[in-house]
Amino acid sequence: MDFLGLMSDTYTFISDANGSRRWLDHCVVTKSAMQTIVNVYVKLDVTWSDHFPLVVQCKLDCIKPAHYNVNKFCSKVRWNERQPEQIKLYKKLCHENLRHIDFPNELSTCADYMCNDLTHRFAIDRLYNNIVDALSRAASDSCTPKCTRKKKPVIGWNKHVSVAHRNARSKFELWVLTGKPGEGPVWNEMRESRRLFKSRLKWCQNNRDQIRMDILASHHAKNDFKNFWKSTNKLNNKPGIPVSVNDVSDRKCIANLFRDHFTVKSPLGPQQSGSRFIQHGREPSTQITAKGVREVIKSMSRGKSPGHDDLSVEHLKCAGPHLARVLAMLFSLCIGHSYLPADMMKTVVVPVVKCKTGDISDKGNYRPISLATIISKVLDGLLGTQLDKYIKLHDNQFGFRPGLSTEAAILSVKQTVKYYTVRSTPVYACFLDLSKAFDLVSYDILWQKLDKLSMSRDLVHILKYWYLNQVNVVRWAGEYSDPYRLECGVRQGGLTSPKLFNLYVNALIEELSSTHVGCHIDGVCLNNISYADDMVLLSASVCGLSKLIAICERYAESHGLIYNAKKSECMVFHSRGKCPDNIPSIKLNGAPLKKVEQFKYLGHLVTSDLKDDADIERERRALSVRANMIARRFARCSVDVKITLFRAFCTSLYTSSLWINYTKKQYSALRVQFNNAFRVLLGLSRFCSASGMFAEFGVDCFYTTMRKRCASLVRRTWGSSNSILRLFSERFDCQYMNHCCMIHVLPNLK
Repeated sequence: MDFLGLMSDTYTFISDANGSRRWLDHCVVTKSAMQTIVNVYVKLDVTWSDHFPLVVQCKLDCIKPAHYNVNKFCSKVRWNERQPEQIKLYKKLCHENLRHIDFPNELSTCADYMCNDLTHRFAIDRLYNNIVDALSRAASDSCTPKCTRKKKPVIGWNKHVSVAHRNARSKFELWVLTGKPGEGPVWNEMRESRRLFKSRLKWCQNNRDQIRMDILASHHAKNDFKNFWKSTNKLNNKPGIPVSVNDVSDRKCIANLFRDHFTVKSPLGPQQSGSRFIQHGREPSTQITAKGVREVIKSMSRGKSPGHDDLSVEHLKCAGPHLARVLAMLFSLCIGHSYLPADMMKTVVVPVVKCKTGDISDKGNYRPISLATIISKVLDGLLGTQLDKYIKLHDNQFGFRPGLSTEAAILSVKQTVKYYTVRSTPVYACFLDLSKAFDLVSYDILWQKLDKLSMSRDLVHILKYWYLNQVNVVRWAGEYSDPYRLECGVRQGGLTSPKLFNLYVNALIEELSSTHVGCHIDGVCLNNISYADDMVLLSASVCGLSKLIAICERYAESHGLIYNAKKSECMVFHSRGKCPDNIPSIKLNGAPLKKVEQFKYLGHLVTSDLKDDADIERERRALSVRANMIARRFARCSVDVKITLFRAFCTSLYTSSLWINYTKKQYSALRVQFNNAFRVLLGLSRFCSASGMFAEFGVDCFYTTMRKRCASLVRRTWGSSNSILRLFSERFDCQYMNHCCMIHVLPNLK
C-alpha cells in the first residue's frame, strides 16, 4: 500500500469467474526494515495460477548483522552446577587463600573518626580486591567448565545416548586403524554400533518432552526439590532478544537507549549534597562482627544472578570460616572511613520484558533489574539490620514489614468500611497512585530524615557515600552502556531500599493520622492505609476526603513525588445499599478523579457494596489459567509430580480468607473449578467423586484449603503486634474475624 498506492490498478488476485480483484498478499515490516526496501511490484506475466506473486526488492547493504548468539566460554568463576568433590576442594582453597589476608598495616595506627586519608582508601581497595581474588581463584581452580556448544544439548544424552556414542566412537577408531575395510567383522561392528547410536539419538530427539517429564519424576522421587523446581522453571518459554529496539539495532546503542530510558530526573532538581561530609567529632564506629556477617550470609537465598565479578551467594556460603572474619574487617574499615571500593558499588542493570505477549521491540515494555555484587549485598543486609534499630514506622504502613502482608492491608480497609456502613454511614475512599515512587526519592530530603534519627553518624555517611558514588551500566546482549549514576531514587533491589522508602513517606502517614479527619475506630486512626506506595484514604465525608488529599498533595510537592490523577480513582461505599445523591467532584492536583464501582487494590477486587463475587470470579479465572497451564505442559508427568504441581499452583487462593459476602452460585463455581482442575490434571473422569479423589491421593479438598487459609489469617492477626490488627482481633463485631472463626476454624477444633 505504501509503494503501490491504494488507487493503483495493480492487484495480486484476479478472479477468472467474475473478474473481481483482491489483495491476497501482504508484507508487514518494521520501521527499520522499511528503510531497506527499494521497490515493490507484482509480476503480472506469471500464469501459474490466478494468484500473482508480490515481489519486494531490498537493499541489504545497509543492514548490520546482529551477532547475538556469540559462542563464548563459560566463566570459571561462576558457580553453575558443582559436584560435592568440587565444593569440598573450593572450601579448602578458600581456607588457604583467606587465612593469609590480615589487617592492612597502613591502618594499624588509624583512630580518626571518618578518616579521609587517600592511602587508607587505597588500602581498603586492596583489601577488597584480595578478598574477591581469593574467592575467584578458588572458584576457578576447583571447577573446569565446558565451553558452550554451538548446538543445544540433546535432552537425555547422558542416560540414553552417551554409552552408545562412546561404543560407536571406539568401533569407528578401530575401523580406521584396520584400514577402513568395506566388509568383514570390523566393518559390521562399526556399522551396527553407528546404527544403534543414531537410533537412540533419534529417539531422544523425538521424545524430548517425555524425557523432561521423567527427569522431573526422578527429582521428585529423590526428594530433590531444588533441582525439581529448577527443571520446572526451565520449561517456561522465554522471549528471545529482538534484533532492534525502537528502530535501534546496534547493541551498544540499544544499551545506551535503555540507559537514557531508565534514568529518572527528580522534580526538585539535582541533589545539593556533595561527596565529602563534615566531621562531627570523634564518635564510636558501628561494630560489625563476624557473627553478624555469618548470619546475613546464612539468611540469603541461593540461585540469584551474580554481579559483574561473577560471584554469587553460593561462593560465600561454601567459603569456610575465614570469610566472615575478613568481611567483618573490611566492612568495619569501610564504615569507619565512610568509603566503599568502586568495584564493590558497580551495578549491572539488565532490561527484562514486562509482558511476554507484548511488543518486545518497544523499550517501554522493559523494566530494569539491578545485579549488585554479592559482597555489597552482605553489607546492605548488615546496614538493614542497623536501620531496624532506629527506624520506627507508623502502624498504618503495612509494606515491607515482618509479620504483615497485603492481606492484612486489605483486611484493614474492608473492615473499616464495614464498621461505618453497618452504622448507616457511607465511606468515601480515594485510591492514590504514585508515579515511579521509588525512583523519585530525593537524596537531600532522605539524608535530612536520616540525620534526625538517633543512629550513628557513620551509618548515615556510608549510605550517603554509597548513593552518591554508585556507578551503573546497562547490559544488553553482552554489550555495556556508558556508565551513569543515580540522581534520585532508592537503589533497585537493595535490601535497605524498602526501609529507606518507608522512612521517606512515614512523615506523610503520621501527618494524616494526626488529623482528626477521616475514619477512626476506638481512637485508632484509620483514615489512611498504606502498603509501600499504594495508599487508600478513607473518610465519612467528601470534605474530609478533600482535606486528606490536600495533605498528600502538599507532601508530594515538597518531597518530589508525583501523583498520577489518571490512575488514581475514588469510590463511595454505600450504607445499607443506599448511595448518596449529588456527590461533589473529588479532585487531585486540580483534576477530577474518576468514580468507580470497583477497584483492584493490591490484586484484590474491592467493590462499592463490599461483595466478593467479583473477586471470586477473578480468582476462578486465574485458577483456570494456572490449571490449564500445568495440565498442558506436564501432561506426561507422573502422578506424584502432578500432585506437587497442583499443591503449588492451584491451592494458593489469593485473599480467599477475606470472602464473607458472596452468592452461593459464585462460591460453588470456584469449588467446581477447583475440583475440575484436579480431575483434568490427573486425567480422571469428570463424574468421579470429589471427596473420594482427594482422599485417595492425599490432597486437601476445597473446603479444607479454605479452612487452612482462614486459620492462617486468624493466627497472624491474633499474634500481630500491629495496633490496627490487634484492634480488629479484640473487637467482637469484626465480621471478617468472626466469619473465619465461626465458619471455618472453630467447627474443626472438636
